[in-house]
Amino acid sequence: MERTRYPGFVEYQKILIVEDEMISALDLQNQLRRLGYEVSGLAKSGEEAVRLAKELHPDLVLMDVNLSGPMDGIEASERIQELKPIPVVYLTAYPNIFVRNPNRMQQPYMCISKPLSIPDLQASINIALDPTRRPT
Repeated sequence: MERTRYPGFVEYQKILIVEDEMISALDLQNQLRRLGYEVSGLAKSGEEAVRLAKELHPDLVLMDVNLSGPMDGIEASERIQELKPIPVVYLTAYPNIFVRNPNRMQQPYMCISKPLSIPDLQASINIALDPTRRPT
């Protein structure tokens, strides 16, 4: 499956995966590589995600909402945004978390439900990385 390129679209490749289930993280890494993206790092916790975002300067973060440890994915995303505005796509098995508490998800974030489908994942990445198509 080839990535769709939009007019004026600058190709970004470096993606940071934040997922505390290592099997899921490795599977996602393999899927992204098959799609032609570079995975710049894997983080298992919110704290590690913030540190790696600062060190690796990814173009996009794929963030699991429910992380083990004191910092969840939403708080980690907020801290990353304080460092640099990086698009975040939330990954969650519980998308209703944002329906019940929409203030927890600030723009320009997106959310896709687990289990992930490749077409949904690719579309979300394309939208998140194209500044003309991001939610406002």
